[in-house]
Amino acid sequence: MDLKKIFNDNKAVSPVIGVVLMVAITVILAAAIGSSVFGQGPAKSAPQANIDIKAVNASDPGYIKFEHLGGEPIYFNENSTTKVMAALDGTSVEIDATGLGTLDVGDMVTIGLNDASNNTSAAFSGGPSSGDTVNIKIIDVQTKQLICDTDVRF
Repeated sequence: MDLKKIFNDNKAVSPVIGVVLMVAITVILAAAIGSSVFGQGPAKSAPQANIDIKAVNASDPGYIKFEHLGGEPIYFNENSTTKVMAALDGTSVEIDATGLGTLDVGDMVTIGLNDASNNTSAAFSGGPSSGDTVNIKIIDVQTKQLICDTDVRF
């Protein structure tokens, strides 16, 4: 019996090593992708709230009323928490709503779109007039999600 012939037959070794290496690479890649996807934790969601926005004072248009009907409180204390955007005739502006404070269930606050402190009268060319429709969006800055999106007709 020739031992050199038995141990020098390497034809089957190369395919087996190739398959083992491919399986190992696949397992390592799956583990790396899985750890990056599932390691981020749950996604944060915007506060869930039911907010009613209406036009106020038809004789002097430009005032809107926010009424919190239910859900989580909305914090307007800082612009870094919640933004209020208003759009009229293709012009979109950010309303400075930091004076609204915290809006809890049952709270009602009024804000003027023509107020100089809100910096919206110049952007809206004098503010909305009777018959105009203004789109109001309340956006949670941290999650970049809409809390409320309403069209208000004056």
